[in-house]
Amino acid sequence: MNIQANLEQAIHMLVSKFLLKPYRFYTEADAVARFHQILDSDPVINLKVMSKDGFQVPLIHQEFPTFFRFDDKNPLVDPPIGSKLSRGHYDVVILNPSFVAEHTAETGKNRDIANTRNENIQPIKAVIEFKLDDRGWSNGRRKGAIAELDKLIRSQEHAELRYFVVLMRYTASTDNRWLRHWPEVSKAAEQKSEIKNIFATHRTLTVYSPHIHSTGHWLLKYKVPLEPTTFRFQHEGL
Repeated sequence: MNIQANLEQAIHMLVSKFLLKPYRFYTEADAVARFHQILDSDPVINLKVMSKDGFQVPLIHQEFPTFFRFDDKNPLVDPPIGSKLSRGHYDVVILNPSFVAEHTAETGKNRDIANTRNENIQPIKAVIEFKLDDRGWSNGRRKGAIAELDKLIRSQEHAELRYFVVLMRYTASTDNRWLRHWPEVSKAAEQKSEIKNIFATHRTLTVYSPHIHSTGHWLLKYKVPLEPTTFRFQHEGL
């Protein structure tokens, strides 16, 4: 399997762990840390590449800086010249091995936006952004999810593969939050088909009823289990 297929299997594994035990991760940071562990166990993804100046550099990183400055609430709008806006960070990235090999380790870690780099090499193989929310959708969470999608759209020059993973424990007592906000979120995800999205919701209004919604071209499709104790994957074309 290639990096993309292995990465998507890791994403689906994390989603399934969440749906089976929704309080396994209290916070987004818990989920990201566990995801990093899953990637670390994958020999296809967990590689180390020699930098131009002779340092062994792993491909997997957390909180990797973006290559651009932006407004968190409106990432698609270019900031004015002289703006004081800062750069953001990606939850998890898998670096392009060629980018690591062709740059010094200091340039490759992307902490100094003024560092020169080879613009002909796309620096990131894949970027994965996460959200983990409780209770249900709200006005702020809806806007935040759409802004995250826009941030990934803005990242197209720098990342070959872009994923957005949303985990939600829907514990609200009615469907009102869902009906009010979910249509707009799902519409935005479908319109931004360049991004591979997966929204995994553990619903507890009556009985356990997992809800999975994904868009974009995934090599590995997630299949909602018939029983909450099983899950399976289906590779397209097999």
